[in-house]
Amino acid sequence: MSASGEAETRRAGAATGDVPSRLRARLAQSPALVEATSRFGRDVRLAWRAGTQEIAHLHSAEIIDIRLPAVLQRQWRSDPRLLPRPRRSEWIECRVRSDDDVEFAAMLIELAAQSVGQSAAPAGRAQK
Repeated sequence: MSASGEAETRRAGAATGDVPSRLRARLAQSPALVEATSRFGRDVRLAWRAGTQEIAHLHSAEIIDIRLPAVLQRQWRSDPRLLPRPRRSEWIECRVRSDDDVEFAAMLIELAAQSVGQSAAPAGRAQK
């Protein structure tokens, strides 16, 4: 393939390297996130936290679970990369296969981190 063909394939969202590594590199740029080990499941899984709350963890090389409030989940309800739980849940699975998918998942994880910060703030009560 020519150099211009390779560049075109990358722009179209084709995978360039393994997903966990690309996602780790992308999320390392976000100061609100800390890489951690998941507290969910029996296996050791890569995860990300906002403060003390786990907001994302890998299920496999191409599936990441993201803790996203229902109001935000509804915004992307028709996106084929998202797999909602059969029952109501803050967690939603995201399929990540391409560079575009990595950016999409990172954006959702950053929104999840922002929502953790907002929910931790006191609602309408003055502090003494």
